[in-house]
Amino acid sequence: VPDDWLITESNTEFLEKHQCPETFADLKESDVVIWVDPLDGTSEYTQGFLERVTVLIGIAINDRAVGGVIHQPYYKAETGDIGRTIWGLKGCGTGGIIPVKPPSDRFLVTTTRSHSNGIVQSALDALAPDEILRVGGAGYKVLQLLEGKAHAYVFASAGCKKWDTCAPEAVLEANGGTLTDMLGRHYRYGKDVSFPNSSGVLGTVAEVSHDDILSKIPETVKQAMKNKA
Repeated sequence: VPDDWLITESNTEFLEKHQCPETFADLKESDVVIWVDPLDGTSEYTQGFLERVTVLIGIAINDRAVGGVIHQPYYKAETGDIGRTIWGLKGCGTGGIIPVKPPSDRFLVTTTRSHSNGIVQSALDALAPDEILRVGGAGYKVLQLLEGKAHAYVFASAGCKKWDTCAPEAVLEANGGTLTDMLGRHYRYGKDVSFPNSSGVLGTVAEVSHDDILSKIPETVKQAMKNKA
């Protein structure tokens, strides 16, 4: 492993500005579950959409996603640097990125590129976005929300796993957004839960109402998600 990949010092500037949330002060090791996806966006990787590939590390405490890391190994910065790491911790905020607000005069949605179906399209049609961004990778879709490229991440289908959404949920919610299933329920990330996210994914930025988006999802879509749960 190259020496410059290893972090040997703590970020004192960050630690001086932020304190550990009190809710984490008395944690036991048994309360913590780590969800890792070493290659999120497999289809994107095989088809050459490398900037959409991410490495995800999610931290769950007592079943809830509270912290996460989203690493983009192929991200190309304007400076010429390759790769970036974004992180978030509820109660502390996000780092590695300067979040951007989405446009106020348009409604933009990001969704799956390669796993669409009739139910997914029904949800999208009901929201009537001005533009739909079709990309792969749960981590990359949440980065689109943080970068102001979309207001909502909509995937009304089974297919994602807990390792796909634990880190993105924590990072998005650390920045004030919300990530749930298509019924408005947060996923549980404890050690005994099943891996599949059977009732889809809905993520929204802080600038829009998650409940308002949910209210526009057709009952037929919600019922389909309930039947898979």
